[in-house]
Amino acid sequence: LADSLVGTRGALQARTDGINRSIADISRSSVSSMSDIVWAINPKKDSLLELTRRMRSFAEDILGQKDISLKFHAPEVFNEVKLDADTRRNVFLIFKESLNNIVRHSKAEKVEIELEIIRNKMILTVTDDGTGFDAGQNFDGNGLSNMKRRAADLNGYLEIFSEQGKGAKIVLEIAL
Repeated sequence: LADSLVGTRGALQARTDGINRSIADISRSSVSSMSDIVWAINPKKDSLLELTRRMRSFAEDILGQKDISLKFHAPEVFNEVKLDADTRRNVFLIFKESLNNIVRHSKAEKVEIELEIIRNKMILTVTDDGTGFDAGQNFDGNGLSNMKRRAADLNGYLEIFSEQGKGAKIVLEIAL
């Protein structure tokens, strides 16, 4: 009987620990989402330069945790390019989702990010050297479809290039 009670107590503790981890994960995600919203609506952060800084910081943090090397190319002259709150938020969330997908699924060792302005268009390219995937496949999650929806909300263009074993490349293009 004593062994049975110890086993039951251990199972309950394991279940409680799992629930506590889930609550902590949800709390961290909520705080991160709120931070993104507060940042996006701050009129002092309305330049492409501020967006670039936030993107670089996020990339360094999330990729650094997984020892994935980063090359981030973006001119520092974007201060005069202004972006409204919806544009900043949607571009950042597309970017964030692309990096989250790399960290979770790609097994990449290197990521290269390029942000440029060409003929009144902003072009964001995120490339990794990971395992790749079939870009035409339907996935259980909402990440890729959310990215495409956000690009459409921006009247932009999002293209995903990937093949099994050949990494992935995501290109977002929006008019400024």
